Amino acid sequence: MLSNSRLVKSAWIAVEVTRERAERVLVVETYIAVSPLEQNYDSGKYEKVVDCVRQVLAKNPEIDRASILSMHRSSSCTSLFRAEPAAA
Repeated sequence: MLSNSRLVKSAWIAVEVTRERAERVLVVETYIAVSPLEQNYDSGKYEKVVDCVRQVLAKNPEIDRASILSMHRSSSCTSLFRAEPAAA
């Protein structure tokens, strides 16, 4: 879906279901740091990924929102799926 950007590793649709509603969420996994608090954060690269995501959302109105996950090269895992909790 976002293969035109080398900064993006993969993208998929997840559906969140609660008793009241369901949401279609575009989940984007990227090799860059997505928070200014992360080491090696690059706002220019982050804006490129955000622009790609905005284009996909504009072309697909059935998608409610997007989540962008960063891939940490050193640990080879996404920040939301750590094997152990991060140190505080």
